[in-house]
Amino acid sequence: MHSKRILLLLAGLALVMGGLYLYYIYDPAHAHLAPKCMFRMLTGWDCPSCGTQRALHALLHGDFCTAVRYNPFALCSLPYLAALAYTTFATSDRARRWRRWVQHPYTVILYLVLLVAWWILRNTPIWL
Repeated sequence: MHSKRILLLLAGLALVMGGLYLYYIYDPAHAHLAPKCMFRMLTGWDCPSCGTQRALHALLHGDFCTAVRYNPFALCSLPYLAALAYTTFATSDRARRWRRWVQHPYTVILYLVLLVAWWILRNTPIWL
C-alpha cells in the first residue's frame, strides 16, 4: 500500500511538472490550443480565474508584476490552495493539525466569500 501511494504521488508530481513546463514554454495569450474561458466567451465578463494561465506563465518567467496584473486573486490564493492540497493528501500528524484550520468550514466560507467579492470587483467599472 505504501509503494502504491508513493507511485501515485510521483505520477501526480510528474503531471504537475509537465503542466508547468508547458506553461513555461507556451504563452497562453498567444497559443491557440490554450483553453479559453467559457464564461467570458458567453457573457463578456471575467470569471474569478480569468488571467490565471497568463499569470502562471509570467510567474514562471519571473515577471511577478505582470502576473499580479493578470490575476492578483489567483496569486494570493496559491498558498491557501497549496495548503488545501497538502492537508487533503498528506497523512502526517502535521497535516492533520493543519487540516483543522485549512479545511475548517469558516475558512472555506471566507475563501468563497473573497472569491465572489473578487468576481464582482473585477467586473465593475471602477476596476476596469
